[in-house]
Amino acid sequence: MGVEIMSRAYSNGGMASRARVMAHRIEGRLQFGLARNLVSYGLRRDLAAAIEHPSARIPIAVRPMTAADLDALLPADMSALASQDRIEVAWRIRFARKFGIGGGYVAVDERTGRPCYMQWLLHPGQNEDIVRLRNFPALAEGEALLENAYTPASHRGLGIMSAAMARIAARGSEVGARHVLSFVGSDNPASLKGCRRAGFAPYLVHSRRDLLFGLLRSDRFEPMADDDPRRDWRF
Repeated sequence: MGVEIMSRAYSNGGMASRARVMAHRIEGRLQFGLARNLVSYGLRRDLAAAIEHPSARIPIAVRPMTAADLDALLPADMSALASQDRIEVAWRIRFARKFGIGGGYVAVDERTGRPCYMQWLLHPGQNEDIVRLRNFPALAEGEALLENAYTPASHRGLGIMSAAMARIAARGSEVGARHVLSFVGSDNPASLKGCRRAGFAPYLVHSRRDLLFGLLRSDRFEPMADDDPRRDWRF
């Protein structure tokens, strides 16, 4: 599947850049250990339900992603980043190489004009690639997937995630979505709270088991029952 690409660091050229990304992906794999169990929540927003969009603590504007935004948010040279950020950036570089900038959005810090948040809004026509990632189920008609949020360290703690996510999710109607899904680890209360503020509520559970540093893996996606108390969690 062709994608709308990209800039200097994210095309298939550049052996040094690819080698750095691979090294940080291996760094992330080693964190899996010999055995690891993970649980994440699939959260869903009903676009027909009105919400009060949260505000960030700085002025932001949301717009479609450009190739230059990738260079700004996902630096090819990650040596100055903290270890976990290197892993997060490497994963998003891989994601960008697969999906390109189509469906990508950024929040821009209006004080400087620089992007300060990124996320992709995907639709059922991309199911083949979505399922291949194994982190998400196939989308049904009328669903969209909002994923791979990333805020650089310089802009964390400013309420940008929930404010930007709410605005980007609302654009799901432009791709025919009535519901927008997003997945967050059950051990990430800050992001779960941000999603709740953006109008998302628990909908299903993703159980994942990794063995041998992630070389062997199983995934299970289970919808929550209507009376499951986790549906009402406020995190």
